[in-house]
Amino acid sequence: MFPEDGVTINTDQWDGYTADRNEIFGHLRDHQVTDTVFITGDIHGAWAADLPYDASTDPLTGSAGVEFVCTSVTSNNLKDALGTPRRSPVNLAAEQAILAANRHLKYLNFDDHGFSVLDVTPERAQMDWYVIGSRSTRRTPVTWARSFQTRAGTGRVVAVDRPVGR
Repeated sequence: MFPEDGVTINTDQWDGYTADRNEIFGHLRDHQVTDTVFITGDIHGAWAADLPYDASTDPLTGSAGVEFVCTSVTSNNLKDALGTPRRSPVNLAAEQAILAANRHLKYLNFDDHGFSVLDVTPERAQMDWYVIGSRSTRRTPVTWARSFQTRAGTGRVVAVDRPVGR
């Protein structure tokens, strides 16, 4: 039931496919593939993460790459499922607990709906997350939320203080 390297929280994400993940990471390491960026979604939250070869020894053992996860525009997220207000203590505590238990996660937002813009150059890949106001308002405002990038050759994400072009 449980993967070799920990407890499964969501079997429809990386932790539900430990052997497959290890095979992909092993291939990247064995073939010296660098600058790998995984772009994912459909988990209804925004994430930025390093992908350590071994989370228990991270950052000592290196990273297979990074992952940028785009949130949902309209599908329900944790806030909607719980019926809690945006950035409620319950939601923030859930995010903080996950971040504290997973030092390779650098950004997590279970509350907001929106979209992301990925900009890739030879020097870096940067994901900018944008938040929308109400899902039911046609002309809802759009606000920049956060940006993270990975510099070529690092295999790590770092926060940046503005979206591309600003």
